Amino acid sequence: MRSCLFLGVLAVLLTSFATVSTAQSDMLGTARPVRGANRPAAPPEAYPASAPVSSSSGGITVSRDTKLTAGDEVTIKIVEDRDPMPLKTVVSDTGEVELNGLGRVPVSGKSSTEAESAISKYLTQKYYHRATVEVGVVRKAMGTVRRFKVSITGKVGRPGPQFFDEANPLTLTEAVTMSMTNSYSRTEKVRLTRGGRTTEHDVKAITKEGRTDLDVRLQDGDQIYVPTVVIRFGSE
Repeated sequence: MRSCLFLGVLAVLLTSFATVSTAQSDMLGTARPVRGANRPAAPPEAYPASAPVSSSSGGITVSRDTKLTAGDEVTIKIVEDRDPMPLKTVVSDTGEVELNGLGRVPVSGKSSTEAESAISKYLTQKYYHRATVEVGVVRKAMGTVRRFKVSITGKVGRPGPQFFDEANPLTLTEAVTMSMTNSYSRTEKVRLTRGGRTTEHDVKAITKEGRTDLDVRLQDGDQIYVPTVVIRFGSE
């Protein structure tokens, strides 16, 4: 009888030591697993936000063949100076650029390449043993960009006029491509009429074979004609 009573008391004591109350668990900070519940997922690793990507200014691309005029904003860099910041200046009313205290050089009516040569020649005559000059056009003067027009006819989806200017020249291949040719357009026999004289050009070879040496830069008033593919039925 006493042994049974002793065993019962011992069991109660062991149970009380093994069991931790809800309040004690909260005080001790121990986790209370719940049946049927999943362990909460770890929070996602935080990554620093990426820097915003700057967009381009959206300005037009000025051809190096464009003639400089009074009011044009240009940059002039002398490579030998190793200056990362080129000189920014404006073509004066007299058609000259000021070389930051080194004098003035006339550039009006010259392309960027021709202006580079003129400035380099001036600097080597007066100040430098060697002067490699780079000229860039930042902005053309208002009202100095002349608009040109060519016309395209024949087997194309969009016949009619196409416009361009000195800052954005147009080639024969570009004009034919923009006119939306199709499988019935004979692009290897495109005819270009300029000043009363007609020449034939293989636009197909230019586009398919990369023969850019065969391409032609268009001029104001040019007329383009794309003939139709000749379809023959039966044997000859």
